[in-house]
Amino acid sequence: MRIANLLMACWRAAAVRCVSLALTMTFIDLVNDGFTWDSVSGELVFSPLTWGILTFAVAVVGVWSLRRRAGTAGIPLSVEALDGRQTHVLRPVPVSDGWQERVRERLAASERAFLVAEKGHEGIHFRWRPGRGQQSVRGSMSFDVPSGDVILDVREGEGLLGVAGLGKGSSFAAVCQIAGATGLESGTARG
Repeated sequence: MRIANLLMACWRAAAVRCVSLALTMTFIDLVNDGFTWDSVSGELVFSPLTWGILTFAVAVVGVWSLRRRAGTAGIPLSVEALDGRQTHVLRPVPVSDGWQERVRERLAASERAFLVAEKGHEGIHFRWRPGRGQQSVRGSMSFDVPSGDVILDVREGEGLLGVAGLGKGSSFAAVCQIAGATGLESGTARG
């Protein structure tokens, strides 16, 4: 049922992004065809149906992309994947001496990370590019040495396209990328 809820949330996000284009296209078609009863009734029936199918297809691609990213990183997928802020508890795969330094080095070495600032031994603040453009998300890692946990907190930035053009999900995509780049795997997700 989680995937169905995620699909519906992605569909809503896709529909919201396409509303202005759909209304513009419908208006242009009405003007070109003339405001007759046949053209108006045809546009009122077929335009919403067509745009509904197109936005559903975009939502399916978005869910597929999120599932693929979550599966690769081992992070649980839910409707909260579309939230602008993601907080996850991750664990280093081999918990051994020096794991904090390895995570720090891998994060700093990633080509997607920049403005990496250490906050003592307890944390790191950084920016991360989840896509190919210059837009980025803000992130921080806090280390809990006794338990071996890393608390990763990622917040969306401005101008991000999101996953599959939905305008949402960039933070979740970044969490999955960061987990893969640093060799961390999921523990539990926090709200």
